[in-house]
Amino acid sequence: MIDVRPPARTPAPLPAPPPRHRPGTVEWLIFRRVVYYGAALTLMTVLSLLRDVWVAQLALVPMLLTVPGLLLLNALRVPGTSVALFPLYVPACSLIVLLTSGLGVNLVGARLGVDEPLRPAPLLIGLQLTCLVLLLAGTTAPLSTAIPRPALPSARWLALALMLPLLAVVGALRLNHDHGPAPAIVALACCGAVLVWTAIRADRLDVTRISVLLFAVSLAMMWGYSLRSDLVYGFDISIEYSVVTKTIQDGVWQMHPHPDAYGAMLSITVLPAQLHALTGIDPVLILKLAYPAAFAMFVVGVFNLAVRFLPLRWATVTAAYVLAQGGVSQQLPALARQEVALLLFLALSAALLEIRMPRPPRLALVVMFGPALVVSHYSSAYFALMMLVGAVVVQILLGLVKRTAAIRWTVAAALVTTLGSAALWYGPITQSASNVGQLRNAISSDGLQLLPHGKGKGLLAAYLSSGEGAVISAAEYQKQVAASYAAKRPWVKPHRAAADPRYALRDKPVPKPASRIVPISMMLNLGVLVLAQLGNLLALVAAALMAFQRRSPGLTRQVGLLALPALGALVLFRLSGTLSSTYNQGRAQIQALTLVSVALFWMLHQTAPRLRRILPRASAGRRDRLAWSVFAAAVLTIFVKTSGLSAVVLGGPAATNLTSRGEDHERFYQHRSELAGAQWLAAQIADNRDMVYSDRYGQVRLFTQLGAWRPGMMTDLAPQALNENAWIYASRVNVVQGRARSSVDNKLVSYTFPAEFVRSHYDLVYTNGSSEVYHR
Repeated sequence: MIDVRPPARTPAPLPAPPPRHRPGTVEWLIFRRVVYYGAALTLMTVLSLLRDVWVAQLALVPMLLTVPGLLLLNALRVPGTSVALFPLYVPACSLIVLLTSGLGVNLVGARLGVDEPLRPAPLLIGLQLTCLVLLLAGTTAPLSTAIPRPALPSARWLALALMLPLLAVVGALRLNHDHGPAPAIVALACCGAVLVWTAIRADRLDVTRISVLLFAVSLAMMWGYSLRSDLVYGFDISIEYSVVTKTIQDGVWQMHPHPDAYGAMLSITVLPAQLHALTGIDPVLILKLAYPAAFAMFVVGVFNLAVRFLPLRWATVTAAYVLAQGGVSQQLPALARQEVALLLFLALSAALLEIRMPRPPRLALVVMFGPALVVSHYSSAYFALMMLVGAVVVQILLGLVKRTAAIRWTVAAALVTTLGSAALWYGPITQSASNVGQLRNAISSDGLQLLPHGKGKGLLAAYLSSGEGAVISAAEYQKQVAASYAAKRPWVKPHRAAADPRYALRDKPVPKPASRIVPISMMLNLGVLVLAQLGNLLALVAAALMAFQRRSPGLTRQVGLLALPALGALVLFRLSGTLSSTYNQGRAQIQALTLVSVALFWMLHQTAPRLRRILPRASAGRRDRLAWSVFAAAVLTIFVKTSGLSAVVLGGPAATNLTSRGEDHERFYQHRSELAGAQWLAAQIADNRDMVYSDRYGQVRLFTQLGAWRPGMMTDLAPQALNENAWIYASRVNVVQGRARSSVDNKLVSYTFPAEFVRSHYDLVYTNGSSEVYHR
């Protein structure tokens, strides 16, 4: 019989299993993460052990500001595309990891009986353990968390871009050694030229190259200020320096009580102590170099936000507009705590605008950045709370007119976490809400004054003056300060010869170089003032349109919901007689510009193609280019004025980044001889509460050695205010220039240093030719 059954089929061989670590698979991603991050953590440990080598220090600082943040973002499952579109998330999250691990080491070490936990070994162990936990938590993250590799510019191109900050360093150091301002002027002129070139060529560049150029310009301009002085440059940073050095010397941060807010801010206590311990970098260089280098990402972050709404050339002008505000390069490098806070605030604002990010990681970012902002800077946190409360109110109004508010839950989450953390941190945890107490006392005594103090000062004048104090004569100052001390400080016993007419104070204002072309200088000053205030007005209109316009897209509406209350808070800070004393209006404007600048240039870009009545025959693209050119020229005009380049050409007072003269230089530039005198005085009064007198010049030098809150520190050198048994510190300006500067009731005065009275009735106990100390 013939077998008709089909032949048995040989079973097909099973396909070989894919390689376990094949590229593109989850297993490969996990393997790569473990290898890469493990190697990075190992390298960080090795570099920390070699922290006495400058090469190790130079490599470790950027690693500390990137690796922990990448681990945290990966653990939170933040999509890699979101990180690529807003790279500021990386340093912001790194700051959170550093603050958390440093605070944890401090608290756990205290519980375990370690007297000085803020030392290299405990801090390194704490950071590595935190990073390992984050690495383990992120090993199962999906493929979407992988960050796309950006198209990096060539090494040659990057080197050329980063030559700009190095040129600024050379200019600042040569000015410090009295070698003339030529390199500093060239560096600043190059900054302006690079900004112009970048804006013009933006459509032919990519986001990465524009970001690098904006970073280089921002860093160069900030280093031009921060590297001036033999110690630190600025008022607040002198106090911050004393807090930083004390924390490092003590090796521990005391949680409470803190009579002042400075000692309760982790941004100037635990964070710099941790950076110093891990890298070995001197605390002065941390404040003068590292903090400004991190904050240079602020302008880049504004650009990354603007790119979501605007073409590249409009987004570049938006970032340049923020950079052109004088406070970004001049004030912020002297406010270390606010440099950290504004980076976190910008990251919080960006997280609130992430409409495509999944809800869990988006919520995680929002609830992290708010508390981190709270522990970094009080005033920035207050401004953020005002913005968030205002956004909730605007959302309620939108709901009443039957409009949707897509970010209501994220704003509410940010508001609840920020407000709750502020109440806990400033209250029972650190007991440092002295500024809130002062505000409460002012409200209880005078009420909440939404209009400016004083008579004869209208709303417009108060708004434009930005809270600046008036100027009075030396004779009027002497009269007012004598009456004030007699009424409020009866324990002060002046010398009986203090009222002798021959010791009367005389006016001695700071010499100001005259403008070479007065009409042009006046037109430039007026033009910049008009442009700045017109920008605020147009921004208010833009924010209202974004928030309330019926056809606004979801993301556009979200910007308006946040920018509108930010502008409202800025107006309150500028006008309110009660609130104006709690937060510097220039710094408030910089914080508001985070979102306000985006709203402003969004409206300008939307309006430009519609200028048909003015240019009926021009195409929409041509009208857009013409409008962009006009607004870019306005931004360049503001930059020329606020950067100090106009003073080089037209004459007049110049800022400290370009000169070694003038009021700012005399007040904030600290010479070694002055610091030596302040250090000697601090050693003499270390164990007592003797009264110490100086003026507003000497005050800054004493802050670095004594801190801001030592009892018995006075800033009036009028003979009727000098206690007969007090210490008197004379700075270089007092001794060499013969000038003193004080204030009474927020009114400033510049007068002759009372050398004849002081030398006749007090003993000279220290002198080095530029600084003197008297005592009786």
